[in-house]
Amino acid sequence: MYKYIRQNFNLPSALLLFITSLIPCIASASDVFQFVTEKEINKNLKAQFPVVRSFKNVSATFSDPEIVINGLDKNIKLLMTVTSGDSSQLVAKIRFKGNLKFDEFSESYLFEDLFEDKFTIVSNTFEKPEPTIKAIKQSLVNSFEDIVLFNLDDINGFAPKREADAIEIFTKRLKFVWY
Repeated sequence: MYKYIRQNFNLPSALLLFITSLIPCIASASDVFQFVTEKEINKNLKAQFPVVRSFKNVSATFSDPEIVINGLDKNIKLLMTVTSGDSSQLVAKIRFKGNLKFDEFSESYLFEDLFEDKFTIVSNTFEKPEPTIKAIKQSLVNSFEDIVLFNLDDINGFAPKREADAIEIFTKRLKFVWY
């Protein structure tokens, strides 16, 4: 076999084949991309919660944050549990929609401009839960300003320290692309 390779080896053809195989790599060498999974984001979110907010004698604890990345609908949602009350208690699940924004100062991606997409009561022992629910929906939810999904340093030392040029949404992960 060695004799066959030696007899049929053509250096110019081999070099041409090698160089043409590098062209796709050279053309895309300036593009950098990074995948970030739900699991990575959720790990960072859990470090920021629980959060206690109060408004007009209503105190609520927001806990158990979970990001949901939907590749089919191309959206990102944030789920949380909210608990309010001491002797009487309301527990609900809230699903938020919002916008993914880059903060240049902290080099982080934030989930901002939250609005309630779904509010489901899990348990309630209040005689009249409506004022508590109203306070949670109208005021406490709006008090969330900067929910940090992740910092660029947390995902990869090779990612540029600037906003991605493109973000693609896949099932359970995001792809950040820098040109």
